[in-house]
Amino acid sequence: MNITESTKLLNRHVQMLKAKYPDLVSTVFIDFYCQCQEGIDYLFPVAVQKSIRLLDIVQWFFACVDDGTPTTLINLMWQDVMGPTLGEYLQDEKSEMLLRKAFTSNELKAQIKTWDRVQMPDGNMNLVMKGLLEEISQLEQEHRMNDV
Repeated sequence: MNITESTKLLNRHVQMLKAKYPDLVSTVFIDFYCQCQEGIDYLFPVAVQKSIRLLDIVQWFFACVDDGTPTTLINLMWQDVMGPTLGEYLQDEKSEMLLRKAFTSNELKAQIKTWDRVQMPDGNMNLVMKGLLEEISQLEQEHRMNDV
């Protein structure tokens, strides 16, 4: 039922990406990703944990946004008991509450439709979603190498 130190470290690094990806969809996705990583530690045996990919988390995110609420699987994952301290538990609950609120947001539903690209003032396109997922994937690889 414990969240591993490895997951906590990965989540801290992923949270730092908010500075580079400050748009609404990216920041909500980053929080969702981190909550999923904790929920994966809580809910699944190690063999299953290792089979879950970043693409799975992206699909879960889109399903929650489309439905306007966490899916049943996400609700089960969010029943984790985060942290040995009350402060960590309360922070975890606050994050989940904010995500639930975000899923009902019309602004999030509108912005997610163009999360794949944003036109820059110079006319070039910024592939926001692809860039963020690439960086998260790189962080995952680094953490897997350190866990070996």
